[in-house]
Amino acid sequence: MQNRPSSLLPICLLACLTTSAAYGQTTTDAQREALVIQARQGALDTSIDGLKTLYHQTRDNRVREDLVALLVRASRNQEALAVCTWCQIEDYSDSELANLAGAARSAGDFDQALEMFRALTYRDPSNAQGWLGQALVHTDMGSYTLAQIALEQYNQVAGTTTAGLEAKGYLAARTTNAMQELDARQALVTQDPSNTGELQALYRLAVGLGASTAARRIMQSNPDVFSESDRLWLTYYEGVTDIRLGIHTDEPSRTANGLEQLNVVLRNPDAPQELITVAEYDKVVALAELRRFSEAEALAVRLENQHGQLPSYVTRARAHALNGMGRPHEAIALYEGLIRQFPEQATNPDDPLNEGLFYSYTDAQRFRDADKLLQTWRASEPEQRLDFTRTVRIENPNYQKVLLLEVLLEAWRGRPEEATEQLEAYQAQAPAEPYLWVVKGDIERDRGLPRKAEESFLQAIPLLPPDRKEVAEHGILLSRLQRGQWRGTTDEVARELVEARPSASRDDMAREWREMRAPQLSSTFERSKGQGSGTQASREWRYEVLLEGPRNSSGSRPFAQRIGQYGEFEDEDLYASYNIAGYEWNLYPATVTLAAGHGSQLNEDFLALAELKYAHNDHVTTTLGVEMNTTDTPLRALQDDVNADRYRAEFAYRHDERGAGALGLMATDFDDSNLRQSVYGYWNQTLYHLDRWQINGGIQASASRNDDVEASYFNPKQDASLAGVLSVNYEIPLDYRQSFIQSFSLGSGRYWQEDFDSENTWSIGYQHSWELAPTVNFEYGITRERAVYDGVPEYDNVISAGFVWRFL
Repeated sequence: MQNRPSSLLPICLLACLTTSAAYGQTTTDAQREALVIQARQGALDTSIDGLKTLYHQTRDNRVREDLVALLVRASRNQEALAVCTWCQIEDYSDSELANLAGAARSAGDFDQALEMFRALTYRDPSNAQGWLGQALVHTDMGSYTLAQIALEQYNQVAGTTTAGLEAKGYLAARTTNAMQELDARQALVTQDPSNTGELQALYRLAVGLGASTAARRIMQSNPDVFSESDRLWLTYYEGVTDIRLGIHTDEPSRTANGLEQLNVVLRNPDAPQELITVAEYDKVVALAELRRFSEAEALAVRLENQHGQLPSYVTRARAHALNGMGRPHEAIALYEGLIRQFPEQATNPDDPLNEGLFYSYTDAQRFRDADKLLQTWRASEPEQRLDFTRTVRIENPNYQKVLLLEVLLEAWRGRPEEATEQLEAYQAQAPAEPYLWVVKGDIERDRGLPRKAEESFLQAIPLLPPDRKEVAEHGILLSRLQRGQWRGTTDEVARELVEARPSASRDDMAREWREMRAPQLSSTFERSKGQGSGTQASREWRYEVLLEGPRNSSGSRPFAQRIGQYGEFEDEDLYASYNIAGYEWNLYPATVTLAAGHGSQLNEDFLALAELKYAHNDHVTTTLGVEMNTTDTPLRALQDDVNADRYRAEFAYRHDERGAGALGLMATDFDDSNLRQSVYGYWNQTLYHLDRWQINGGIQASASRNDDVEASYFNPKQDASLAGVLSVNYEIPLDYRQSFIQSFSLGSGRYWQEDFDSENTWSIGYQHSWELAPTVNFEYGITRERAVYDGVPEYDNVISAGFVWRFL
């Protein structure tokens, strides 16, 4: 339809070439007719040359008329226009005007063409050629309203004709009025079903409109018109249509169907290279949308190496895939490049690039950049916007999105309490907005309040559309896993991972479930060297190695532990070690741990422990524990063949992610008839947290009373301590979920012991932590501290280290 119709030319040419000798058979007429017959027989150029000579000799109007017609027939348009440069419009016949107007249009002189076509309708308002020519020239010039008026005049004069339908289709194509063009094409095919050009044009138009069913029907009805390549292209277009509709309607199953159609094309050995290239581009989009991120990225890398820079829509899909793979820094570079290239797409109401860039910033812990992005974005978004009719004002979805992202950013920057307050303010304005409840549930779960989170997700479910409820349902399942309610929940999780459509919530659930179940190996080590004796020895070290097996469907797991101790006292080396095996039963809301083992070296006796932990709610947990032959028995006591049993009760309270503490009672029964009774308490509080900086404070107190027995181990009649510590942490992001944290701590306290004066205590420490989630975390540090032993200050250097290795 893009080629200009030339329907006027045959009509005009016929009129000129059939001019009869109505004026009598003069010599000039005889020569003219002979030359015209010669043109009909194929000697077009010879005939034109003869007519040129004859016209220069005679200046006969009929010779000129035939010469113009033959020049136009030979597409020698400029020569036709130059035949009579001195002639005025009124000097030409109707057929000459029609031919010359067509020549001027073909030569791109639209003003001259329009003047000549108008002259035809001025002479005779019923001149169909004049109206049709004006419609075509107005379309060429972009005067679409005038073109439509001229076309309507033509239809009144000539009725429905092939030429009129072609002009209508041409105007529709230029104005991208696909439905009008489709109507014209269908009418042309109805008039002439054998018109292969129009059949192919109608097929391409149907494909472009996404009417793949109609396109396939055209192809099946006319198998000889279309090639195998055409059929492959149709399969490709059907696949792309499914992918685009699947993305637009959020139907992954439709996107998956489109991907399979692309694979059919790509598996065909006869597919042309051009088709293979575009199909692979769209395959990247489909894979990324289906959250098959690693496949999408691998294909995108190959295509970039093969063809150079990727199309923008493929680059966008690749950025989405990179962020989903935990490579936000690379995604940021792509998003920022796209926004520089297409700034209007940053705030596109349907799919703003700013949203993808925001999530990439936050995943990379570039919170300040995310904040600046939201501020700029919010300033450009009105609270309301016009709908697609440009007549009705509706809520601006981008403005609402920015408000919600601001809440999430507050929580992720370390201020979840402030985020919760802001969210509740929005809920007061829109209590029936389901996604506010979903976001609230996510924030509460991040704050370690899974029961409250489940309540929020339950509020969201009846408000969500039926095909969108999974985001809240997955939140509920994760909340139950987090609080320990594994029995039954794991079956639902497994079913959801098989049946649920691809989504971010499904991916989060799969990741967290995998990490919660994984076996892990952890170890701690501590080495101290002081001047006094402390509770164990003047030089001592202790290590623990714990291997925990995978959790089963009920959340229970076996474990094995190795504990080793070394101390030096009065120039004598003291060793003790323990090998323990046990099992942790998840009996939600209770957890029972039973273990047994055997000591070696100074302690070669059997040992056992039992612990019952009960979580009353998100805030309160109580613990009861018994340790027979406790591993905390002082080395000096073991040297004297004194073992100890310990009994413990603890009440723990966790207010939120910022503050938690506990109160506990403990009784240690030594074999030498000494009963140590202890009470302790502590509280840890986050005082400040924003982005990389975090300041924590802690306070702890303890007191003990011992029987008056002769013992080589530290055994004060009564003592008490009170201490506080302040720590400053600075986090350096390394990659997604990976950070390096430096901590500096400063502590001070007071220690009192019966029969001795109270003394000040203090500590100063420095520590490194490497969080390389989800597999490895390790830390190490050194502390200088001042303690008191029987009224004598003791200065000690403590080196500590530890790691956790999760097997995924």
